Amino acid sequence: DAGLEFLDVTGRVHITLTDRSIHGGRRQDVYTITNNSDSPVDTHLLLVATGLSFDDEMENASGRTTSGVPYLRVFLPNGVLLPGQSIVETLRFKQKPHAPPMTYTLILLSGQGNP
Repeated sequence: DAGLEFLDVTGRVHITLTDRSIHGGRRQDVYTITNNSDSPVDTHLLLVATGLSFDDEMENASGRTTSGVPYLRVFLPNGVLLPGQSIVETLRFKQKPHAPPMTYTLILLSGQGNP
């Protein structure tokens, strides 16, 4: 599916970290994602965790972008996130022992294929 365009919809949604748990080198971040725009977000939603170090691994990643960044592909209910509608998604990470604190930025892309 090379050559398909992805739309950056990060600015069209509100992303809230609603829960974080850390246990023995594993971290779970739970996000509520709300469409705060006037138009629907459709097709697949990709949660891309940019800025992770080599000490950090997204355990529930669906794949990696062409530049090697892990992402989770979310199949939206009925293929769309309508204005005002929310979903809850969880990212799971594993961190190497003695690694520095984990940081990343979440970018949301809409589209199909592999980014």
